[in-house]
Amino acid sequence: MIRGFYLTTLFALVLSFATSASAQVTLKFKFPDGRKSTMEVKVKSAQTLTLAGMDLESGSDQTITLTTTNGKHAADGTINVTSTTDAVKAAITLPGGTELEFDSANPDAYPPGTQFDFVLDIFKATAKAKWTTKIGQNNRVLAVVDREAAFADLPQNLKDTMKGQLDPEYLKIAANDELDKIPTEPVSVGDSWERTNTLRLDSGQRFTFTNKFTYQGSVKQNGKTLEKLVSKTTDIEYSTEAGAPLKVLESNLKIVASSGLILFDVAAGQVILSRSKMQIKGTIKLEVMGMELPGNLDLTMESTVTLK
Repeated sequence: MIRGFYLTTLFALVLSFATSASAQVTLKFKFPDGRKSTMEVKVKSAQTLTLAGMDLESGSDQTITLTTTNGKHAADGTINVTSTTDAVKAAITLPGGTELEFDSANPDAYPPGTQFDFVLDIFKATAKAKWTTKIGQNNRVLAVVDREAAFADLPQNLKDTMKGQLDPEYLKIAANDELDKIPTEPVSVGDSWERTNTLRLDSGQRFTFTNKFTYQGSVKQNGKTLEKLVSKTTDIEYSTEAGAPLKVLESNLKIVASSGLILFDVAAGQVILSRSKMQIKGTIKLEVMGMELPGNLDLTMESTVTLK
């Protein structure tokens, strides 16, 4: 009798484990008509670039608040989502010790003139940015429109520097890369997948990352059931576009530390929290105006996007 009870209990436990292990969840973005969402984006970086034996240190701490407003689905299933910049705060440290601060609540509070005041002009334009993302019925971004409009009054040399970052095709690809972090197929606890994405920087520079994501199951937060994904960046490629003012001749950069977290609300079809941090180190060789410059890079980047 006892043995029978034990075997029955054991069988029940095994069955329960097998059922829970095979349970799957579908993570799908939703874009209901008229939904309005506000998010806070925090981005930090700290960099030491060593060239010709000289350490060039820089850093950035930015907080941007955005509001997205969904339009109404058209007959063909597409929907336009309007993004508006509500606030921008930034503290920047540049090589040589120059420090700049910007707050869109007082955008004209410029410090005494420095050779880097153009950075403040870029932030001032960023604070006015408003653009539209057109999404298809299959949750693919079809176009990103008017992202560059806020920067139209900047001097031509600054617009040229930022051209790659504001390119509509790049913005479309980057937006789809964000959507692609969430798999379209059902997932079970422990499932993993890889994605690549490219981050364009100024002056034609770009980082291409390889990232691994793993689904870890459901968690409770503020009375909601959210799905937890963790991520790790496993590889990086540093390059420059053809015709860029600097050229990457060699790059031996490695990801020495990396972590990431995504919390997804299935009911709302939204990412509630996305957080990542990585440290990149290694040697590089650049060419500037025909001069070869070997050096070392130590860069830490972190970002947090929170749905308010």
